[in-house]
Amino acid sequence: MRKLIYLVSPVLALLVSCNNPGSNQNTNTTVIDSTSSSSASGNHDFARTAGGLRVMSYNVLKYGDDCQASSSVLHGYLKTIVKNADPDILGLVKINAFKLNAGDQNASGPEGFGDSILSEAVNAAFPDRYAYCPPTNSAGGNNMNLLFYDKSKFGYSSENILCNYETDFDMYKLYYKNGVQQGDTTFLYVILNHTKSGKESEKRDEQMNTIETNLRKYFKKLPDIIDMGDFNLRATDEPGYQTLTANTDAGFRFCDPPFNPDNTLKYPADWTQNPDAFAKYLTTSTRKKDDQPNTCGTGGGAKFWYDHIFISPSIATGSGKFKYVQGSYHTFGNDGARDGISVTSENHPNGAVPADVAEALFQMSNKYPVMLELSVNK
Repeated sequence: MRKLIYLVSPVLALLVSCNNPGSNQNTNTTVIDSTSSSSASGNHDFARTAGGLRVMSYNVLKYGDDCQASSSVLHGYLKTIVKNADPDILGLVKINAFKLNAGDQNASGPEGFGDSILSEAVNAAFPDRYAYCPPTNSAGGNNMNLLFYDKSKFGYSSENILCNYETDFDMYKLYYKNGVQQGDTTFLYVILNHTKSGKESEKRDEQMNTIETNLRKYFKKLPDIIDMGDFNLRATDEPGYQTLTANTDAGFRFCDPPFNPDNTLKYPADWTQNPDAFAKYLTTSTRKKDDQPNTCGTGGGAKFWYDHIFISPSIATGSGKFKYVQGSYHTFGNDGARDGISVTSENHPNGAVPADVAEALFQMSNKYPVMLELSVNK
């Protein structure tokens, strides 16, 4: 495994921070900006911007452990999802840990499972389009993450493990191929996250603090970087969320797009106590009942917002090479009317995705994916 360290030199440029007013406010006073869409109107998939890059993060609920279905069946569901979502960068978190070599004693999944996802799911949706970054499992955990990318648009440069507390939190360095062709090597960094779940936040707070500390070893300020996955966050006043968005150093503050730059939501926010106010962003659960279609994941319908895609200030403002397409962040398959019902509810037809995609989401995981789009500055 290559692990190269790339240090970013200080840049004499204006730092645009992603300001979060912090946790010293009453989280029961969450306000939805008047410009936000009503939950009844749904959150339909967005049209791709010309030249835009789609980014997707998806918790796939121990994909490969055969609890929900055989891997071959799940490959088919993921193929359907990828075909409809059309991501250029796809982060899968909480894959059942698979062996990285014949002598690997830390994993129960078969060696080469990443290759089977590639060939039977993502490249089955778009032939020969994707490659994936080398997986790691230095934590010896029971789940791991994989980052897939459109190999016609990006190439793999390197990766670093920022934290290996219970699971590996990898930071991948991709290079944008069009930039290389034009004589300008442009990098995009992607961190995949799956923090510790549960009502008590101490373990995931520690994971987030470790990531933030190690980011400082590589950068003087955040570059064009995305931090995405299942953060298991309950509200914006949780310490881990504050570490991400309200860092005392403005150069290391991530933006949460619905808050900034979209300004659709206002701080403070508590989606656990007030899920209806965040209906179209909720990511857990795609299922109403705990035992349907299986007993491997939680039910209850959409009620929690655990999955996020955080972006650096340079991406939020476009001061770097990549720029967030305003309004593009959304929870894929959640039309804003899934509170207490499944993604496939017959009484409430899904307005965000076709029926076959809704069924694939229902079968694949109890989590909805999250997505956004980036444009490329010329």
